[in-house]
Amino acid sequence: MNRLPTSRHDDFERSLRQLQQHAEGAVSPATLARLRQARQQATAGADASPWRRRGWWLATACSAVLAVTVAVQFNRTPPTLSPSVAADAGDDPSDDTLLFDESPELYLWLGSDALAME
Repeated sequence: MNRLPTSRHDDFERSLRQLQQHAEGAVSPATLARLRQARQQATAGADASPWRRRGWWLATACSAVLAVTVAVQFNRTPPTLSPSVAADAGDDPSDDTLLFDESPELYLWLGSDALAME
């Protein structure tokens, strides 16, 4: 950090203090009273608005419920097949009881140039 030489630094600080005192002296008493009243209302207003506090509580509670709901949805395990259904499905592609019907023509169509032209 660059520091000014002591004499220049002290002169600068002294001139700033004089400017501050001059500015404080230039403010009228009525303005000072209004500023004091506004400051008191601002500090008292934080405790005097129960509706505002209820709104914050409501927003916080709603966001907490939403976060818990999303977390529960992500933590669910995917449904699994019971052993009897899995045994019934078999490995035979001609079997109509397969849960997921795969068609080789689909893969041929996906790899063809005709799809690229569409």
